[in-house]
Amino acid sequence: DQLVASRGRIFFGTFFSSLSGYVHRLRGYHSQKLKLLGWEDGELNGSYYFIPDDRKHHMLTYRSPKLPLYMMEFPTAWRRIDEGVNELGQ
Repeated sequence: DQLVASRGRIFFGTFFSSLSGYVHRLRGYHSQKLKLLGWEDGELNGSYYFIPDDRKHHMLTYRSPKLPLYMMEFPTAWRRIDEGVNELGQ
């Protein structure tokens, strides 16, 4: 379910859901690999929370990690994760 949801054009999840959090992380990986709109800034266009209302657009702008961590994925989980791989192998 999470893999299918992660590839959709739009995703609505719930803020306190680990399923929604993982879908957002997968969408972040896809955004980096495919260089989707907002990828350079860690933004996930088309990713929303439908509840609570005040957090609906949290994934549309970059946010640094803050406590509690369990309820939300942050761009640091998917941004620049492959940087330096070539140097490590030498």
